Amino acid sequence: MAKTQTLGPGDSFFLVTESENTPNQVGVLVRLKLPKGAPKSYVADMVQHFKQFPVKESPFNKKLAPNSLKDPLPSWEVEEDVDLDYHLRHSALPYPGGERELAQLISRLHSIPLDHARPMWEIHAIEGLEDDCFAVYSKMHHALVDGVAGSKMVARWTSTSPEIDDDFLPLWSQPKPKRTKREKNDAATQTTSLMDQVTDPLKSIAGVASATWDTLLGGRGKGTPGLIAPYSAPETILNVPVGPARRVSIVEFKTERLKNVAAELGGTLNDVVMAMCGGALRGYLQEQNALPKKRLVGQVPVSIRPKDGPEEGNAIGMLLANLGTDIADPIERFKAVNQSMSAGKTMLRSMNKEQITAYAALLTLPFTIGQITGIGNRRRKPMSNVVVSNVPGPQEKRWLNGAEVLNISPISFIMQGQALNITQFSYDDRISFVYIACRKSLPSVQKLVPHTEKALEELEEAVKKMKKRKTTSKRKSTAKK
Repeated sequence: MAKTQTLGPGDSFFLVTESENTPNQVGVLVRLKLPKGAPKSYVADMVQHFKQFPVKESPFNKKLAPNSLKDPLPSWEVEEDVDLDYHLRHSALPYPGGERELAQLISRLHSIPLDHARPMWEIHAIEGLEDDCFAVYSKMHHALVDGVAGSKMVARWTSTSPEIDDDFLPLWSQPKPKRTKREKNDAATQTTSLMDQVTDPLKSIAGVASATWDTLLGGRGKGTPGLIAPYSAPETILNVPVGPARRVSIVEFKTERLKNVAAELGGTLNDVVMAMCGGALRGYLQEQNALPKKRLVGQVPVSIRPKDGPEEGNAIGMLLANLGTDIADPIERFKAVNQSMSAGKTMLRSMNKEQITAYAALLTLPFTIGQITGIGNRRRKPMSNVVVSNVPGPQEKRWLNGAEVLNISPISFIMQGQALNITQFSYDDRISFVYIACRKSLPSVQKLVPHTEKALEELEEAVKKMKKRKTTSKRKSTAKK
């Protein structure tokens, strides 16, 4: 009998909450420049080269094991003979394919659920792009990997050197770095018994009672201004039933622009990202005549993965943030975002990894039950209105065996009653905002792109005016002296 590995509660969540309309898969789109002098057959040759190497590395060789009475929880088993002709695909856009055509293709590919009878991943090599470019789109079930683990995979597969290696290995055949003691301990926690998986979170709950109570009180609690209570979000057009089709839109900015705003306003890069999302959603909902008077609430996943942690599985906590959509002034919106993000981070810093996991499980329990039963996120007073993730990527220029990596865009997932997901990814000197939405529920999601651009421009203009006022005030003060 094949040896199995029982999934932890965090990984199991993405299997038990999955439905035909909500496949819980995450992807990444990497756009690349062909090496100088590359033949027309470059992409086809790359695909054939990769198919020479068998799949022997986790998580690419994992598939779901049959359930049993002895172990009713989902388990992984190793697939010894992975069919690469199925998992590795070669596609082409009619030349010259632009960003619009590429986004349309990715939207279709990301709408198709993964086959649970096989290892749950696919990689698509896509040629036919304009400007001598091609793309690699990969997707994997969220039960196998989270955003930070996926980012680590991309960083390991790519190189800081443009040199070409004729023996370059595909990711599923590359040996992983030597595991540290901490990595081995993390892996061991995923193979605990059924009783341990039930009782360990309960043991941690005792240490998070105070944090949970403060969160439920939200800003009404003593010493917790800015903290957002769950299920306090307003009813919006974002919190509706979703269908199976997806739409993906992407916009990219120089990271320096956002950092300059953060420095002037005394916040973080992530605060600027959240304020931009708030501004973009405000403009988008106003355009749809659907802006609630009450501020929207963003659910912000927070990685609790150690820096030397494994490149698979899920290690995620979460906090809730005020997106300031009820505030017209961009700087005041930024301040509201900054206050709630700071309150949430302070709350998480008071707990260890196990307590954060239990804390998130407690707060999201009604949401989880809604997903399992098919009811979804409650339209009235949903847990949150939208998920906003910020995933750090490589901070230097990268190449994939001689092909320059131009940009990297994570493609996330949506759930019932939560028709929009926003994910940011920083790479080199740029940051991308990736919107994925239900094609039926939010047919005009691409309009969020110009609203995001406008949100940053408004912040920059407001900062300029603020600096000018400070300079004028300082001159007047000096003149009086």
